[in-house]
Amino acid sequence: MSGLWFAILGLLFMAYSALGGLDQGVALLLPLYRGDTGKREALNAIGPRFLGNEVWIVGAVGVLVAAFPRLEGELFGAAYPVVVVAVAGLVALNAGVQLRGRAVRRGGFDVLITGGALALAVSWGLLLGVVLHGAPITADGHVHGFAPLASPAVWLTALVNVVLVVVNGAAYLAWRGVAVRAPRFMAGAGAGLVVVTAGVWYAQDPPDIRNPLLATVLVAATAGALLATRFLSGGRAFTAALVACALPVITVGLARYPGVLASTMDPGATVTVDSAAAGGDTLRLLAIGAAPLLPVLVAVQVSCWWLFRRRESQPTPLYW
Repeated sequence: MSGLWFAILGLLFMAYSALGGLDQGVALLLPLYRGDTGKREALNAIGPRFLGNEVWIVGAVGVLVAAFPRLEGELFGAAYPVVVVAVAGLVALNAGVQLRGRAVRRGGFDVLITGGALALAVSWGLLLGVVLHGAPITADGHVHGFAPLASPAVWLTALVNVVLVVVNGAAYLAWRGVAVRAPRFMAGAGAGLVVVTAGVWYAQDPPDIRNPLLATVLVAATAGALLATRFLSGGRAFTAALVACALPVITVGLARYPGVLASTMDPGATVTVDSAAAGGDTLRLLAIGAAPLLPVLVAVQVSCWWLFRRRESQPTPLYW
């Protein structure tokens, strides 16, 4: 049962990385647009989907807290400052996007939107890096200090995630027929950065990596999907960008499986899927009460994208 919920947790975080990363990417591209018209056009392109894209993080955190309480406690303990910044960034991005259209002077909201998106993109990359790095868990089963945040490899992972979401946002805007201001070389440079970051991780050799070959294949797939956005166009380029954003989650998760958070101080204190999971009764209760809601969430997301699938030849309604 714990393995099933770990897979569900991974799928939810993958969905947020791809779809929430789309929102972050568009927000990070806003400063490249001059004038209010271009910025409004970019934000209106994600308008019908924005809240639906963001809801995946609610489901993912809910499953993390309910099904894997120990993992939530130790991971948040190892990266507490990052979690605080991520929450602030999420609030800033959502508030900025929804309040911008009601303001006369919108410069402050533009800063709020882009700053919130940058905080989210960096924080999510840092959290993935911390999981891959391992945490200072002692024999008492608790984390002591924020040592993983001092690792260059962790910060390189955050930089990779920023590039991924920017390419994702640019591919989406191009697919929706909105003029894109992102540098054309970013996809190729990002693919190279993915490979370099993987090399840094191999040199650092974090403890308790169980499936290095599988992780290598997924890293290559991430770089390939990112590079493909440079040569594809329209929906194909956007699909490749979504895949590139989602793959780091499964890469990090499967690199350690069945471990989830290695101890850098005591190998016996490593947190595994089974030791991180809640009791069997709790997992069965979640299966009865929460699992049926997941298909509903997927159906609502799919219907939202289907309803607003067509490009607009006329100016779109101003959602924000």
